[in-house]
This record gives sequence, C-alpha cells and structure tokens, in this order.
Amino acid sequence: MSVVTIEKLGKKYKRTILEDVAFSLEAGTMTALIGASGEGKTTILNIIGLLDSDYTGQVLLFDTNVADLSEKEQAHYRNTKLGFILQEPLLIDRMTVRENILLPTVYLSKKERENVDFQTRLVNLTKNLGIYDLLDEKPNTLSGGQKQRVVAARALINDPELILADEPTGALDQDNANIILQLFKKLIANGKTVLTVTHDSNVAKQHDRILKLANSHVLEIGEEK
Repeated sequence: MSVVTIEKLGKKYKRTILEDVAFSLEAGTMTALIGASGEGKTTILNIIGLLDSDYTGQVLLFDTNVADLSEKEQAHYRNTKLGFILQEPLLIDRMTVRENILLPTVYLSKKERENVDFQTRLVNLTKNLGIYDLLDEKPNTLSGGQKQRVVAARALINDPELILADEPTGALDQDNANIILQLFKKLIANGKTVLTVTHDSNVAKQHDRILKLANSHVLEIGEEK
C-alpha cells in the first residue's frame, strides 16, 4: 500500500526549488532522501507533513488528496498519523521527560484514548531508546543524544503510520545514531513507513531505498536490500 504518493510536485520561492517531483513511499519501508543543503529536502518533508500547502501538483497521504483536508483534519493527521523527528530536539524545559513524551496524547479525543495503554507504550519506547531511567528528569539535565531520543519517543507515542525524520542523527555520535536507526528498523518491521532526510551516506545506506534531490528533481539512486 502506498502511504505517500507525490505527482508533479512543484515549489518556488525566489527560484524554483522543486519541479515535477514524483515518488511514492510504501508501507513497511525505510527511505533516505539525500542532497546538498538548500536543495529542498526539508521542504518536501514539510509538504508531506502538512506544514506547507503552497505548492503545485498533488500529494496523497493514505490515498487521500491532502488538498481536500480541512485544517482540522490536517491537524488530526499530524497528531495521529504522522510522527516528526527533527534535528533540533525541541523540548519543554519545565516539563519532565515523561510529560514531554506524553504531550501529543493530550490532543487526542476521548474515543482515541480509549483502550490504549499509553503508559505501557511509554515504557516500551523509552526502554528501546535507552531513556527509561530519565523519565522523571528535566530536559536541561540531558545530553544532546538523550534529548534527541526523547524527541523520537514523543514522535512515536501516538503510534503514527508515517515517520518524517529531518537529520535525526546529524548531531549524534555513532552509538546514539545506531539506537535511532535500530528503532526505525523495528518500526518498518511492524508495517510503519520512515522517510529520513540525511547528509550522512552511512546512514542512507542503512535504508531500503535512497532518493536524491538535485536540480529541483528527485531521482532514485539505490536500493540497499
């Protein structure tokens, strides 16, 4: 099943950033998007993530044209179907790690919270990410790598189908980067879909598929499996 289908995507600022971009992402796959800085990789993530609607062409998420979604529906998609992991680990300092991770659950409806054991999910996620012992700490006591893993847990707490990761390992040492990548592999084994923007060729090679953005176009350059 195609989780994302992009057709003839175009985007302009003062110059053309994206032109006739077309690709799809299948469920249970892990795709790396590479390219030079300023080419528009984050722009693609923002468009798929319903954070940028100023484009031409068509974007389908879960077989739905996102242009047909209301603002309320888009917000619901972002909180339930999409998980965002950014390079800059933005956390709320006055809240504990536990509270930061559980924050997205606050915006779910009562019906959506029914029959979901978020505490068990929290424990499983944080143990997988090696941050279980930090749940009662505040963000200002954490290292950069620990903060990034907290951000990853927060992105996954609502069990999204599509994970959009913008340089998730860019500021991490090898050990912390491997923790994130191993988690991604567990996610796709369970049918989730991951799109990772990265400048690191070693990180890209650990994905099923590599797309390259250059000269406003996306080309497929390799499949690693």
